[in-house]
Amino acid sequence: MTSLLLPTAPTAGVTARVRSGARPAGGAPKRERVVTLDLMRGYYVGVLAAIHLGYLPSLLGLFDGHGGLLTSEAEGFFMISGLLVGMLRRRDLERHGMARVVRNSWQRAGRLYVVAVSLTLLFSCVGRLAVAHGRPQVKVGLDDHSTPLALVVNALTLRYTYGWADFLTFYVPMFLLAPLAVWLLSRRLAALVLLAAYAGFVLPSCYDTGSGSPFLQWGVYFFLGMTAGYHWDDLRRLPTRMPPGTWRVLRTGLIVAALLLYAVGTVLLYHPDLASSAGYDSLFQNNRLGLLRPLVAPVSFAGTYLLIRRFEEPIARTAGKVLLPFGRSSLYVYVAQSFFVFLVPFAFGARGFWFNTVIDLSIIAAIQLALRARFLAFLVPA
Repeated sequence: MTSLLLPTAPTAGVTARVRSGARPAGGAPKRERVVTLDLMRGYYVGVLAAIHLGYLPSLLGLFDGHGGLLTSEAEGFFMISGLLVGMLRRRDLERHGMARVVRNSWQRAGRLYVVAVSLTLLFSCVGRLAVAHGRPQVKVGLDDHSTPLALVVNALTLRYTYGWADFLTFYVPMFLLAPLAVWLLSRRLAALVLLAAYAGFVLPSCYDTGSGSPFLQWGVYFFLGMTAGYHWDDLRRLPTRMPPGTWRVLRTGLIVAALLLYAVGTVLLYHPDLASSAGYDSLFQNNRLGLLRPLVAPVSFAGTYLLIRRFEEPIARTAGKVLLPFGRSSLYVYVAQSFFVFLVPFAFGARGFWFNTVIDLSIIAAIQLALRARFLAFLVPA
């Protein structure tokens, strides 16, 4: 799901709120960060370690769903990434033209490609050494049979990815295609972008799309977010263009819908017998390829955004002490958690509720300390 932003690591200038009267020399409104989005992204990337580690039962495991709800943190993470890319690349387009859009998008793709391939090779080496020394706790998916040359070639061509930072690999083609999406959005062809993204999402359920499946699965959320980000200023002004009563009803409806999606998903997660039909699986699960997931995810995201924005200040003063730094340095946090999740199982496995909870919270605390120290930050692109 750059600053991680995974992949869209927006710079400190990205935002959503325009300060009245504050305009730079070029005449464009001066922007500040969108605190609500930083809080959301901080949560999404902050709980990834607990989700990937999967030590249950635990405190975080009681409510994070571990990817089994009607919509998950991963979908939200990719939507925020796309949303910020849409904001940034529209700004590039309007200020500097299409060449700048292509350059910035492809530079980001290149940086993420280097980090993703390097991590795949590093984790593969560690995994092979662990297997050779009789340690079976390695993450599944390890290529332990190809020759070193074949492994390197497969990693370089993105046909093989390994470790807990595999989202980076999925982002590379998204950033390569981002300029095309910006061009289509500038031609008012948002419907074409969304239809193409959804068609790609459906494709792995119908055909063997091989190593391209993860990109198609997660790309729909990235381009959903990108479309919203490109039209962010219009969306931000939407409440002023509606009768107050209409906006209140819409806002309340989205918040209630988000809460209901979470509540229903949680009930079904702990009582799978209530949703044991093949129809439910094909619509909402199917290894997160359920056909309705890309339709309910934006509703959940919008309702969550409005709810958090309503309580933004108290959240920022409390949980925001952790969430905001995580959200603003999400690529660094994402890479850091991938090491913890990969290595912790070699030390100990899941135990009881309190032990598992302590492990989850300890990883979050360790990442926070690493973030403050900026340890190895020079290896991670901003």
